[in-house]
Amino acid sequence: MLNKKNIIVHLLSLFVLFIGFMLCRYVFFDIHGNIGLPACLFIVGLIPVAISFFFKGKITPICTAFAYIAGFIAGVIFQTDGVDVGGGTTNNLWIIWVVVFVCLTLAGIICEKFIGSVKKATK
Repeated sequence: MLNKKNIIVHLLSLFVLFIGFMLCRYVFFDIHGNIGLPACLFIVGLIPVAISFFFKGKITPICTAFAYIAGFIAGVIFQTDGVDVGGGTTNNLWIIWVVVFVCLTLAGIICEKFIGSVKKATK
């Protein structure tokens, strides 16, 4: 049986994730200059959102959608430029973006699991 609230939460999360992807991939391309990373993170973000739909999760899809945007913002704020051994330029925006995205997504999954086990224990 489908739950309307579950469907709405997941559709809104997918919408926010998609908007974040479109902004980062096309609008903010000059900031990061990486074609593949926004798409990879978008596809990776679809996985926990889809899985949480079947387990009726509410926290995980929201955390995943906002983790995409928060990771990009954190990457832009804390990025540093450097020079590698061969003399080429380096930038760590993408590393920060991925780490924040993964950590916030995992935090959502852990919170979902913790809250679910607390609810079961109180019943």
